[in-house]
Amino acid sequence: MYTGGVINKFSMANFDYNMMFFFEDSLIKKEYSILLTFLVIAVLLTIVIIGASYFLVKQNPDPEKLSAYECGFEPYEDTRHTFDVRFCVIAILFIIFDIEIMFLIPWCVSLAKLDLLGFWSMIDFLFELGIGFFYVWYVRALDWD
Repeated sequence: MYTGGVINKFSMANFDYNMMFFFEDSLIKKEYSILLTFLVIAVLLTIVIIGASYFLVKQNPDPEKLSAYECGFEPYEDTRHTFDVRFCVIAILFIIFDIEIMFLIPWCVSLAKLDLLGFWSMIDFLFELGIGFFYVWYVRALDWD
């Protein structure tokens, strides 16, 4: 078997090529480590602030602090009313379909640059959301009886 200079030069070039990706990989890890450090500091700072406010503040509830304030007057009726769950259902449905539009607008703008996979993946996304919309309509989640 011939192991001449051409093969050795090729293997050295391949080694340099692999080392270049190794250093780029470590550069990416370095950039993500900065992001991870920021995330850890943010979480720890949040925990410290919430813990300090809980342990350092004197807890002294009384009826005046718990009552609703209406321009110095006594409230006419109970201010702690329950509200209908349908408000939450409509809010959740609004958020879901708002996120659909958020994904749909950039797809429409870049449609000419997408390949067939991008096109059909968004068609699948729209199909699944359409099924969800017709299910919501079928179970009458938007009706207010």
